[in-house]
Amino acid sequence: MAVMSLAKARTILESPKEYTAQEVKNAKRKVANPEETIQANKGTLAKKKNDKVMVVSIGIGSMKKSDAKKMAKAKMANGGMAYGKPHMYVGGGDVKMNPGLRALKKASPEAFNKITKNA
Repeated sequence: MAVMSLAKARTILESPKEYTAQEVKNAKRKVANPEETIQANKGTLAKKKNDKVMVVSIGIGSMKKSDAKKMAKAKMANGGMAYGKPHMYVGGGDVKMNPGLRALKKASPEAFNKITKNA
């Protein structure tokens, strides 16, 4: 998205058939009020004085090993056993059997075993 200059706006207005309706509309707005900044593609307005820009900064440095360990990722915790397999979760928690499967296990253990033997 480029900011439209006054010269570009005048060029658009000289031959409007070569440009989209939105671009012509933005050009008219720019010529009428040159102090405003008009985004060429979107037609949004932004005042020059109060524009804020997002900045991403990446830094490289060093720290003590003990401080780095405090910032380390959370450890996996045992979540319990389900279907004969252990489950691990980052935030702790525990694994629970699906209520529908629990009901199926009571009603038809054979069907339950077919579903869960590969799970």
